[in-house]
Amino acid sequence: MLQLAVAVSLLCASLALYAYWSYTYWTRRGVPQMPNARFPLGHVWRAILFQRSFGEVCCDLYSGVPTSEPLAGAYFFTKPAVVVRDPGLIRKMLVKDFEHFHDRGLYINEQVDPLTGHLFLLPGERWRLLRNKLSPTFTSGNMKMMFPTMAQCGRELLSVMGAAGEEEFRDLLARYSTDIIASCAFGLEADCLHQPDGEFRYWGKRMLNPTTAERLTKTFCDMFPAVANAFRIRTIPADVDNYFTSLVKNTMHHRDTQGVTRADFIHLLMQLRGNESDETHNQQQAETKDVKLGLGQLAAQCVVFFVAGFETSATTMGFALHELAWNPDIQGRLQQEVDRTLESSGGQLTYDGIMSMTYLDQVISETVRKYPPVPLLNREVTRPYQVPGTGWRLDRGVAVFFPVMALHHDPHYFPQPQRFDPERFSEEQRASKPAGVYLPFGDGPRACIGMRFGIMQTKIGLVSLLSRFNFEPRSGAVKELTMNPRSFILNPVSGIQLRYSTRAKHNNNK
Repeated sequence: MLQLAVAVSLLCASLALYAYWSYTYWTRRGVPQMPNARFPLGHVWRAILFQRSFGEVCCDLYSGVPTSEPLAGAYFFTKPAVVVRDPGLIRKMLVKDFEHFHDRGLYINEQVDPLTGHLFLLPGERWRLLRNKLSPTFTSGNMKMMFPTMAQCGRELLSVMGAAGEEEFRDLLARYSTDIIASCAFGLEADCLHQPDGEFRYWGKRMLNPTTAERLTKTFCDMFPAVANAFRIRTIPADVDNYFTSLVKNTMHHRDTQGVTRADFIHLLMQLRGNESDETHNQQQAETKDVKLGLGQLAAQCVVFFVAGFETSATTMGFALHELAWNPDIQGRLQQEVDRTLESSGGQLTYDGIMSMTYLDQVISETVRKYPPVPLLNREVTRPYQVPGTGWRLDRGVAVFFPVMALHHDPHYFPQPQRFDPERFSEEQRASKPAGVYLPFGDGPRACIGMRFGIMQTKIGLVSLLSRFNFEPRSGAVKELTMNPRSFILNPVSGIQLRYSTRAKHNNNK
């Protein structure tokens, strides 16, 4: 009994010493350190315990940095991190000094988890080579070629709505986004708008809504990648992996055998195929001078296209409709622009027409300002970094957090941040904002590669809906939305509850 008591005492003392040593990392280096870390979760404990949304925790972290300092030390679990507050330093880190911060520092193991080998997670030179190969997919020329497919999905969106009614729009818009990405990324006509319980929709939800155990496993692997690699831990369930890998394989086989060619994402990926039976050889090629991808890596790029483009666009459209419903004057002005644009093209939705709509751009920009799809950007120090104007050094392996949502809601940069005001993004006002305060799609070489695609499908969805319908809040709906603490992407607990009615005079876009 005495031996057990001694062992427990030694264990507790060791944990206490470890906690003290871990959570004084920044103090020992003379860097200001934020208070209220909770061992062993660090400063993100409220998000980990689902007490606050990641966006709210992002704002908490930002508030914890002294206004007189460019950054402050924090802890992600027991890993040292910094939260950067100064816009000039943010811009410098993401762009000019990118070589010090080119990785995200998240777990990746393509041997046991092939679908993790995608552009978002890949480190270093392999990321750079693949980025260069994939970038042509998202040029304005390719967006124009994909436009008819996306516009058809916009017409299908209208076809599932009656003349008037009430709707939870987040789910409806998610089905619209799923149909677009299924077609452009996987070459699949999923028809989720008419078949909300279809197979592709099911597996998409399975990918995007992991169980609590799967979330915890992913968090553990990101926190302790060496341990995760040693035990070959999977972060993507085998059934999800099998479905998406088989889907990509079958699509490519069909195109090869039938001579099918389409201007879409998977067509470009097919040009990067290597020997599908030798993933290791393909990885070695990617690390040298060329990019030849095996089947798992090809499927991984399609999956990240889906994950990154589906939920972000759906939520942006939903938040935009929510704000337009509560601000009928803004809705009316945007509808006038929609009507003028469609009238000039004979009632048809065209690529050039969409691109000419300046007020639509302002509405979307203000939407992602108030509701940034990703509230926090993360990087990892890959080369030691001397913080300009200070004596502080950031060592390799330190996590770096850029609090996007907090910057977007800082009244110093965006007065009355809770007010929805597209005029913030007029040409004059946009030019007056300092760089580094508006980051809905990131910045620098690792900025969102699919930004044009996401904005395009958002524009098509909004123009299609606003050309035909008026929107107003549903009875009992609230203006200030509460975000789901279990979702990293901003996701309202109540959904987007709106009432819609057919406009007295509208274009039917047919």
